[in-house]
Amino acid sequence: MKKIILSLILSCSVLLLTAQIDRSKPPVSGPAPEINLGKPKTFSLDNGLKVIVVENSKLPRAFANLEIDNYPDYEGDIMGVSSLVSSMMGNGTENQSKESYNEEVDYMGATLFLSASGGYVSSLKRYFPRVLEMMSDGLLNPLFTDEDFNKEKNILLDGIKSIQKSVPDIANQVSGKLFYGSNHPFGEFANEETVNNISLKDVKKYYQTFAKPNNAYLTIVGDVKFDEIKSLVELYFGKWKKGKLPKYQLPIVNNLSNSEINFVNMSNAVQSEIAVGNVINISMSDPDYFALRLANQILGGQGGRLYENLREDKGFTYGAYSSASTSRYVSTFTASTSVRNEVTDSAVTEIINEITSINLEDVSESKLESVKQKFVGNFIMSTEQPSTIANFATNIDKFNLPDNFYETYLENFQNVSIADIKRVSKKYFKKDNLRIIVVGKGQDVLARLENLPFEIKYFDKNGNSTTKPDFSTPTGITKESVLNSYIDAIGGLDKIKDVNALSFLYEAEVQGMKLQMVNIQSKPNKSLVMMMMMGNTMMKMVFDGENGSITQQGMNSPMPDELAQELKSQSQPFVEIGWLENDNVTFSSVEEEDGKTLYVLKDATVSGESFHYYDAQTGLKVKTVDSAEMPDGSTVPQTSYFDDYREVDGILFPYSFSMPLGPQNLEMSVVNITINPQVSDSDFTIEK
Repeated sequence: MKKIILSLILSCSVLLLTAQIDRSKPPVSGPAPEINLGKPKTFSLDNGLKVIVVENSKLPRAFANLEIDNYPDYEGDIMGVSSLVSSMMGNGTENQSKESYNEEVDYMGATLFLSASGGYVSSLKRYFPRVLEMMSDGLLNPLFTDEDFNKEKNILLDGIKSIQKSVPDIANQVSGKLFYGSNHPFGEFANEETVNNISLKDVKKYYQTFAKPNNAYLTIVGDVKFDEIKSLVELYFGKWKKGKLPKYQLPIVNNLSNSEINFVNMSNAVQSEIAVGNVINISMSDPDYFALRLANQILGGQGGRLYENLREDKGFTYGAYSSASTSRYVSTFTASTSVRNEVTDSAVTEIINEITSINLEDVSESKLESVKQKFVGNFIMSTEQPSTIANFATNIDKFNLPDNFYETYLENFQNVSIADIKRVSKKYFKKDNLRIIVVGKGQDVLARLENLPFEIKYFDKNGNSTTKPDFSTPTGITKESVLNSYIDAIGGLDKIKDVNALSFLYEAEVQGMKLQMVNIQSKPNKSLVMMMMMGNTMMKMVFDGENGSITQQGMNSPMPDELAQELKSQSQPFVEIGWLENDNVTFSSVEEEDGKTLYVLKDATVSGESFHYYDAQTGLKVKTVDSAEMPDGSTVPQTSYFDDYREVDGILFPYSFSMPLGPQNLEMSVVNITINPQVSDSDFTIEK
């Protein structure tokens, strides 16, 4: 009975308290919590290097971060030189060979990274004096050799070539150029021509020009003693010579007078990359800083209006966000997303609607308060990290902020009103002066984009102005003509009809180890694929014409139904013969790439669409593009390339083959091709 009475009393108390709450009004925020950040210890060397030290003995570790805060530099005809400087630094010094330098870092279990703009080291406490010394040696006495220069230059060129196939990378490059201009440091990007212009002399000159201590910050955090660290820094960095800092005159960047679409056609795009925005000028010291951060969070933060509209409501994408960057120079407000081709125009419309809405309508009090609380929580959590105190001290000096900037940080957020959100939205999110950048497959998206009330201007993958792509099909080009041209090019229908089976042996190198792949194809629709490394079978896939199995790491599983249906519909060993009668394969487009005209066929299989590209002049297949779903649900194109065709018993086969392997392509070379090898049904027995 006593427990029952007590329960009733508690229930009544809750009801009374609930009755006193007016839920029609949002809760009023209390005062901003007081945060005691503490003060780091600082000193400066005679050469101008500013040093910030935060002692923290919770773990027997320490790290140092070096930031060379140079004015933006325009590299022009040798764009890419700073990247080469960065990639060559930290690979030995004039006092220690590359092998010895790297081995010593590995032995200590340390991290050491150097670049044209600074560096970073981290290690256990007992090794920290030595890694700090090695950081200094690598910074003051870098080893720039011809061998490393040629190696890193080739790596940079390979990266540039791979970017040409990446829709997101092209979108990022072109966006920078269109927002800032090609003669602005923020708008230029490296290409094959500028990288080939770079000499080792340019690398050394860049280092000598920009690696100066009188515009640098060295932050040291961890289990250290200030007096000891000061002595070490004076010893290791005191000889770093200061010098005159170059200053490039930044061009003035203006916004558009009217909103317009800037379109870049990429034939391999399975999604459209969209970036909508304008140039802004605001730094952390600007009074609008706090209101702008909140406004951007409401519009395009996690769970913001763009996310709720384009993902949750419309289902156009897996994510839509915005950013409003602050800078001492110039920056941009940008709303961006990746969407399916068929909804590209609708996504552009919804993004502009949301930007217009936050310009014209008041945000709700509850939404503003919830966003404020998010910033409060994130800020408080960040102060638990010792490095935060050092970062705050650096920002105060670098951006010329008030000394109490972070003490009043939360208070300034709390003081932002609904009117402030509308005011900064109008000021920085320019709804009538938006640059709408779309990088996608023109044949699929342009017709609908042309219905939007904006002028469309066309650009190539280098951000240069061009004309509207011509998607008209030349007279007489059909699926059948493309396939027959290919069949004739590799040897003719009569020749390949006599092939009942094919056996391929490929080799590739992965992280210094040899990978082998065996591929056997046999009529009707039978196939076997095995991948082996160091004598061990990594993967085996078998299809007997009806069903299949996949074995990996000793575990066997049935082949997914979609893949089995796809293989069943093919006509091995030459699938193009079967495509002649397959209604799922259709002529798609005529496209230009690397100076070649390509005829594209679309294969709408059970597992999704794939596109096959044939050289209009030779008739040979040059690549295939499939769509792959990533862990986050987004879709990315995966491209396989075919090259180096050689004759085997009167039939041409590609001896160079590349296939997707994670973010890179695995380059495979043919070791042997056998036409009509001895095969039997037992070779295609499904694993149980």
